[in-house]
Amino acid sequence: MAHIVIDGYNYINRSKGHDGTGSSLDTQRRQLIDRLHQFKRARGGRITVVFDAYNDYSQGRQRENHKGIDVVYSRQHETADEVIIGWIREKRSGLVVVTSDRAILDEAKAHGVPFLTPVKLGELMAQAIVTAPSLHEKDTDGDDEPGTARDGKKGNPRKLPKKLRKVTKAVKKL
Repeated sequence: MAHIVIDGYNYINRSKGHDGTGSSLDTQRRQLIDRLHQFKRARGGRITVVFDAYNDYSQGRQRENHKGIDVVYSRQHETADEVIIGWIREKRSGLVVVTSDRAILDEAKAHGVPFLTPVKLGELMAQAIVTAPSLHEKDTDGDDEPGTARDGKKGNPRKLPKKLRKVTKAVKKL
């Protein structure tokens, strides 16, 4: 089962759902958690949202659980990016990262961790909330997905490299 880790403020600022009306960050955080709760009910899995330090004076990471969504606030002088990159480096099984931050995306690519942009997750959430398909359905496509030209390489040119097939399969399960 996938464990989705979301860069909270990055999602709020990048997603289409961001209204830009200047509503408080607290309100935007609650709205995000509510949408994630609906997504989790429709799809299952584990969801963690990481925000930059909630209280500037906090010496340790703060963890809370709101409606089944794990919410993590980084410690003082630590960014949410650093927390997520640390989890990527630990190679947690089933991890899927949601961000548009280049440093996190580069780290995810280097470690073979699947990732989504905030816009793509927003689309997946909208679909899941409307259609509510089961996350436990088997992928019947197989691994024969069309790939790009692979000059000078052996093997099936229509089949993506193993690492990319793994990432694609993990994203499809969402």
